[in-house]
Parts: sequence; C-alpha cells; structure tokens
Amino acid sequence: MRKLILSLLCIAFVRMAYSQGVIKLDELKMEYNPKSLEIDESSNSLTFKVSEDYIGQFHSNPMRYAKENFSIMDFIEANRDKEYSTYVVSFITNKGNLKVNYNNKGEIISSSQKFTDINLPYNSLISVLKANEGYSIVGTKHLAFSRSGGEINKEFYKVKLENGNKSKTVKMNINRDASGVAVATIE
Repeated sequence: MRKLILSLLCIAFVRMAYSQGVIKLDELKMEYNPKSLEIDESSNSLTFKVSEDYIGQFHSNPMRYAKENFSIMDFIEANRDKEYSTYVVSFITNKGNLKVNYNNKGEIISSSQKFTDINLPYNSLISVLKANEGYSIVGTKHLAFSRSGGEINKEFYKVKLENGNKSKTVKMNINRDASGVAVATIE
C-alpha cells in the first residue's frame, strides 16, 4: 500500500512539473515621453502642476524647487523657433503658485509667489495674537516678489482676523536679518 501511495504522489509531482510550460511573450517596448515643453501660444507661458513628495515641500522654498525640477534651457531649446524674448513659467499647487519670468538666456527676470492658508512662523503668530487680543486668525496669505537673480526682495503675510462680526486684515512685512532669519513687523 505504501508503494502505491508513494508511486501516485511521484506521478502527480512529475505531471505538475511538466504542466508548467513556458509561455513566450513578445518583446515589451517602453518609451519615456516627457511632458511637452511646447509653449502655450495663446498666453506665451507654460504651466506645471507641482506634485510634492511631502506636504509643504514646494512652499518651503519654491524658487529652489523650480530650479531643481525644471530645466529652463530645455524649455528654451524646445521653443527656439518661436524666438520669444521672455518666457513665463507657472508652478501651481493646491495652496498657491509661483510665476517666474525668464529671459531668452535662461536668467530670471522676476518672480512672484502667492500662497493661501499657510502657517505663520511661530513668533509672528504670537505677536499677531498679542497685538490683537480677542481676535482669531481665519486666513493667511504669503506673498513674495523678486527681481533679477531670483533673490526675494519683498515678502509679507496678510492675516485675516475676526472677533465676532468684526474683521480686519493685518499685513506683516518680512525682513531677513544677516543670519537669514525672517523678522516680521506688523502694520
């Protein structure tokens, strides 16, 4: 009886091994087609929807993000036959946008940033709430502007405050001291 059971198991195993035939498939060809770098003729600009690896990646330093993730020289090369003297590239997220103006050499002429519902720096938050007792923050906007080179030369927050049915907006100018720390003053 043992021999019979072992023989049947052996035959079953051999049949299963032979039933595992190899199926030959056609060759798979994969091609990478990057997003088109063709300029939009109607607005003379290019718009990118930014996908962040983590929340706040883009807002923490939008200009650095744009420099690391977008090649203006490739963009200019793709549009060289159109002979534009300036190019406008917009980077958009669900919290705001960055608009950068480049010349035909790939240098930054100017930029503007606008973000909504952004957390204020802690010290700025405390100073706004102390200066406006009884009010609560219901909205924030962070705006920044730069000239050639991309270094921010004007930056501020607009904070909307409410106290019951009274509301007001506070503008906080951001100045960077020698150490690069942002210092806010309330207007």
